[in-house]
Amino acid sequence: MSSTFVVEEAGCESCAALVREALEPLGAVESVEVDEVADVAFVHLASPASEPDVNKALADVSASAGHAYRVRPGSWRAA
Repeated sequence: MSSTFVVEEAGCESCAALVREALEPLGAVESVEVDEVADVAFVHLASPASEPDVNKALADVSASAGHAYRVRPGSWRAA
């Protein structure tokens, strides 16, 4: 099972690195692609994770990043 979703306020490479670091403990992060114009990152987790766990990890890393990383509502897809 895998998950894909959009992370808001993660539109640069340093944000993508923080998002990847925050999510690695939850499962294998297959990819994090940044869209600087939209200020988002598209994330694909190769391992199963829950949306609440992902949002918690993003909130934890947001405190030190000066951003409010979060899964864009409605973007979560589990396969």
